[in-house]
Amino acid sequence: MNWPSILQTILVGTDRRKLPAEIASEQQPEVATDPVAAALEALSRVALLKKGGFQPAVHVVSQAFPLQEEEDQNRPYLTEPAIGFLQRMLEGTYREGLPEFLDLLEQGGYRLPPELLPGLLDQCMQQPAVATRMIPLMGERGRWLARQNVRWYPLSADPDASDWFTAPYVVRKQLLAATRNRNPMLAIAWLEKTWAEEKADDKVAFLHLLKTRLSTLDLDLLERAFQDKNREVRLAALDLLTLLPDNPVRSALETFFANKLAGAFPLAKREKYLQTTLPDLGSDDLKPWFDLLSKAEKADWRNGLLHLFIRFLPLKEMCTLSDLKPAELVVASDAGNQTALTEALLENLLRHSSAEWTEGFWQHYCKLFRHALWQKPAMQVFISRNVESLMQHLAGRHILLDYDNQFLLRGLESFRQPWSKQLLNNLLQQYRSAIGGNMPGWHYAAALQTAAWHCDLPDGHAAVQASYSSSNSYQPKEWTAFMNIVRYRQSMHAEIRSEK
Repeated sequence: MNWPSILQTILVGTDRRKLPAEIASEQQPEVATDPVAAALEALSRVALLKKGGFQPAVHVVSQAFPLQEEEDQNRPYLTEPAIGFLQRMLEGTYREGLPEFLDLLEQGGYRLPPELLPGLLDQCMQQPAVATRMIPLMGERGRWLARQNVRWYPLSADPDASDWFTAPYVVRKQLLAATRNRNPMLAIAWLEKTWAEEKADDKVAFLHLLKTRLSTLDLDLLERAFQDKNREVRLAALDLLTLLPDNPVRSALETFFANKLAGAFPLAKREKYLQTTLPDLGSDDLKPWFDLLSKAEKADWRNGLLHLFIRFLPLKEMCTLSDLKPAELVVASDAGNQTALTEALLENLLRHSSAEWTEGFWQHYCKLFRHALWQKPAMQVFISRNVESLMQHLAGRHILLDYDNQFLLRGLESFRQPWSKQLLNNLLQQYRSAIGGNMPGWHYAAALQTAAWHCDLPDGHAAVQASYSSSNSYQPKEWTAFMNIVRYRQSMHAEIRSEK
C-alpha cells in the first residue's frame, strides 16, 4: 500500500484520478468496479495495517518503478579523458563550464556514464537550469535512479507524461511552459479550468509563463486575474494586459495617465500638479489603481500612483502622452537621491527593453557616477542586461573604469551570456588601462573569468595570443586565470569532438 498515492486520489477526487493499478488489484471484484468504494476500501486497509504495526510506503520505491531498457543502445558513452573534464566540474573546479560541456554532449549524441549519475543528480538539485538539459542526457537510467531517492524524486518527473490536474506544482509549471510553446490554446484552457483552485503565488508564476506566445485568446483569463483579491496576481495580470492592444484595462490605464499624470514633469511642478489633477480617495476612477499600491506607497499615494503608471504604461504611449522623448523623460525622472520614480522607469525597461531608452540612461548617468541610482538593485540588473551597450558607450567617449565607477565591473561579472568580440575587446582595453596605472588589475579578476567562459573560443584564443610578449616573464594572476580557462575550454572541445 502506497499512502501518498491513496491520499492523492482521495484529495483530488476519484473522477479525476484513479487508484494505481497495483492498489486497485488488491480490492475485491465487487469493490474494484466502483472507484469511490475502491478508494475508501484502500483507506480502511491502510488504517488496519497501521493498527497491526505495519508501516505503509511513504515514497516510491524501486519495486514500483522497475528500470526499463535503454531506448537507444547505440548512443556512445564518453571516454575516460572526457569524463575527467566532467569530474573536475562536479568537484567545483571550472564548474561554470558545465553548460558548454552539455552543449558538446547534445551535439555529439553522447550518453552520461552511469557511475557519475548520483553526483550529476546532486548537481541538478543545486542548478535547476542545468537540470532541464542534463536529465534527458541521463536517459531512463537517470530518471529511474532519481525515483529511488526522495530528495531526487522531483527530477524524475516527465512533464510530457504528466497530468496537469494531478501533478505537483513543479511539474505543472514545467508542463505549462512546454505546452505554452507548443499549443498555447491548450495551456490557457488548462489554466482557466483550475484558476479558482490555484494558490496566489502559483497564479503569479503561471501568469509569467503566459508571456510566451501571448495573444488576445488570453484576454478572458487576464481580465479575470486583474480582478483577483491578491495584489501580486493583479500586478502580474496588468503587466501582460499592457502588452495586448485594445483591451479595457490598458485603455483605462492610458486614459487615466493622459488625464491625471502626463503633465507631472518636470520635478519642480510635480507636487502641485498631482494635488490639482488627482481626485479624492473616494473616487471610483481612482480605486482600481489605488488598490494596486503597496502599504508603503499608500502613505504618499499621489507619488505612488505616478510610480505605478511609470512602471507599467507602455513606453511608446508614455512618450506620446507626456510629449517627451525617451532621453528627456530619463532626465525628468531624476530626483537626485530620491530614486523611486527612476527605479519604476527602470523596472518598465527591464520588461520591455528599448535601445533608445537604454542610450538615454547612459548619456545622463554616465556623467554622474556618484549618483545614488547606480547602487539600486534595479540599476544593477539593468546594467547586467545591457552590458554590451554600456561598454560601447564608455569606449566611444573614452571613459575609463576607475574607483568612482568600478561597481560597473559587477555587471560584467554577472553577464553570463555569449560575449561578442567587441565586448571582449572593450573589457580587455579597460583592463590594459587599469594595469597601466589606472587601478589594480585584480579588480578585473571575476569579470575576466566570466569573459573567458562566455566569449567565442577563437576570440579568447586571439586575446591570449596577442597578450604579453614572451620577454615579459611576469603574468598577473587574474590574466593567468583567464588564459587557463580559455585553454581548458579548447582542450575540452578537442577531446570530446575527437571521440567521433
